[in-house]
Amino acid sequence: MALASTSVQWRDLTFATGEAATYRITSLEGWAGRSAPRYDKQNRARAHGSHPSPVYADERIVTVEGRSWSQDDRDAVLLALEQRMTFDGGEEPLTITLAGRELTAFAQFLRCDPILTPNEWGIGRFGWIAQWRCPDPLRYGPVQSAVSTGLPTAGGGLVYPLTYPLSYGSAGTPGQVTLTNDGTAAAPIVFTVTGSLPAGFEVSASGQRLVYPVPVPAGETLTVDTAAGTILAQGTADRRGNLTVADWITVPPLSSITLQFTSLGGAYDPAAQLTVPGFRSASW
Repeated sequence: MALASTSVQWRDLTFATGEAATYRITSLEGWAGRSAPRYDKQNRARAHGSHPSPVYADERIVTVEGRSWSQDDRDAVLLALEQRMTFDGGEEPLTITLAGRELTAFAQFLRCDPILTPNEWGIGRFGWIAQWRCPDPLRYGPVQSAVSTGLPTAGGGLVYPLTYPLSYGSAGTPGQVTLTNDGTAAAPIVFTVTGSLPAGFEVSASGQRLVYPVPVPAGETLTVDTAAGTILAQGTADRRGNLTVADWITVPPLSSITLQFTSLGGAYDPAAQLTVPGFRSASW
């Protein structure tokens, strides 16, 4: 794999190609393309082959190898690497720029081993290998600008008797937001819904629906995550059981969808809002 203009960002540490890089990349594995497939294999009885079964992408394992060379600061360069490559347990952003695209996966640190050989260590050079696991194998594009909408409202329309110049009144609002995914995988959505919605709400797109027929009081915010399949009130309280229709809407690869925000029962409050705070395209 050609690694020209490749960089890896982990915490405040940058690995890069090029002779000027303190932590110079020589190989990158497990980042481009799909992760390994995972499926349940059931052999056919008294027949060749096996039965079809769903195929899923397994977690992504990313391995970066390289070397560092600093005659004056060799020990400090190694110490800085060791200080930043520590176990944390949680997922953190791993951002890699490759082939002109900057994508981010959410990773857990696995290992970082220095490779010390006497003939290189003595002249200020040493190698290293770093590895992460990404439980979610998808790689995400940069965060897009937040978009939001209130509930649909009608426009003003013409008022009779007509006078010239004609006035069509104030424009209505459709209660919609459009999301575009320029990646190669279906992209999940995180959005918030804020009340008041006395009879609940519906969010729909491309024939799919999320129906929440339970009042949302004024000022209460529900956070919907279509990847996790969760609805949380005020960020903590589980409201998943209140859904009567649960199509966990995603944005198909290389396409756009429009989310329609509707108040059940026809109730209208100008403070009610649907907001997508930071959508990301998704890629394998």
